Amino acid sequence: MTKEKSALMKNIIADYAESYSNFGLNPLMGRIVALLIISKEPKSLDEISDLLEMSKGPISQICRRLKDKNLIEKEWVPGDRKDYYKATDDIFGQAYINHAEKMRKNIEIAGKYAAEANENGGDDADYIIERMREMKAFYEMMDEFNQKFIENWKASR
Repeated sequence: MTKEKSALMKNIIADYAESYSNFGLNPLMGRIVALLIISKEPKSLDEISDLLEMSKGPISQICRRLKDKNLIEKEWVPGDRKDYYKATDDIFGQAYINHAEKMRKNIEIAGKYAAEANENGGDDADYIIERMREMKAFYEMMDEFNQKFIENWKASR
């Protein structure tokens, strides 16, 4: 690997780690995702560990979580018994779907607390109910936008 390619790889990995951290996610997730996005060939846990200069245990745990979120997948390499991973074909679309699902939970939260404020009453109940209705309307509109975006993204692929 050339010095320039190595520097580019390190910069991409560092920026992904920071981006994931900004979203409240584990920076190691960002490092692994970045590495697999820019790798033409699948990487074994050993290779990922070596390239990221980290121990294999946390790498293995994060890879399982990323696989559960459909961001990476195992790939069989003939003649080798190790687990190899690669980014899914639509990793960007899947990441957006995962984010949209998290946002959708805010609709439930707003409904829950609007109902609770309505049930319990209290001095601020009307205000809380109104704010929760506004929150619910906002996230319902956002969810509608997200679903249309996801449909358009899939159609464009």
